[in-house]
Amino acid sequence: MKISKYIKFITRSLGAQMYNASRPTVKENTGYCHCCRSDVVFKSNEGWLRDYYHCMQCHSIPRQRHLQHILDKFFPDWQTKKIHESSPSNNFISKYSGKNYSSSQFFNDVMPGQYADNTRCENLERLTFEDNTFDIIITQDVFEHIFNPDLAAKEIMRVLKPGGAHIFTAPKHKALQHSGPRASLTNGEIIHLKEEQYHGNPIGDGRSLVTWDYGDDFESQLNKWCGFSTVTYVTRDEYLGIDGEYLEVFVTRKI
Repeated sequence: MKISKYIKFITRSLGAQMYNASRPTVKENTGYCHCCRSDVVFKSNEGWLRDYYHCMQCHSIPRQRHLQHILDKFFPDWQTKKIHESSPSNNFISKYSGKNYSSSQFFNDVMPGQYADNTRCENLERLTFEDNTFDIIITQDVFEHIFNPDLAAKEIMRVLKPGGAHIFTAPKHKALQHSGPRASLTNGEIIHLKEEQYHGNPIGDGRSLVTWDYGDDFESQLNKWCGFSTVTYVTRDEYLGIDGEYLEVFVTRKI
C-alpha cells in the first residue's frame, strides 16, 4: 500500500461519537463536566462507554473529560500556559486557552510548518518548532497511529520548555505485556506486521490505521525513548463522567 493512502491519518485524534437517542439507556447520571465546566447529565445508550458515555451538553466522551480533569487538578493555571495540541478533534482545550493555544494536523501533501486552509501541518516525528517552545503539548489518541513513536516522544520533549509536560491519551491494553508495532513504513510503503486495524478519524476518509499496540511496558518504553518519566492517571468517577475502558491519561514531564 502506498503511503499517500494512510499517512494523513497517523496523527489523528478520535472525536466524540454522536449520541444515539433511539437506543435504550444503558447508563445515566448527573454530575460535573470538566469539558464544558457545567453541571450536566451524562448518558450512554451503548455498552461501550469509552465512545458513547456523553455529556448531554457538550457531547464530550470520558477520555476527553479525564484529560481535562487532570489539567484542572494538577495544572490549575494551564490556560495561561503556551499550549500546542496535535490533531485536535474538538475545541474543549482551545476555548479556554485563547491566544496561548495552537494546533496542527498532518497532511501528506503539505510541507511541515506550512498551512492548509488555516491549519498548520506538523509531523510529530519531525516537528518544525524550535527547542523549548511550549509549556504543554497535548495529544489525544494519537500515539497508536504513529509509525515511530520513539522519534515523536523525543521531539515532543525537545520542543517543551524545561518543566513542561506532554499530557496525552493512548489505548493501553490490559492483557498485553510488551508494546510493539502493528505496521512499519519502509521506503514509503506500509508493511503490515499484524492484521490491519483502524480507528475512527475526524479528517480524511474517517479511518486511521493503528500502527502500535501499547501494553504493560508503555511507560518504561516512553522513558527509554525520551529520557523522562511518565505518570499514569487512572480514574473512575461517575460524578465526573469518567467511566469505561482505555481511559488512562499519561503525563510526561520535562524535568
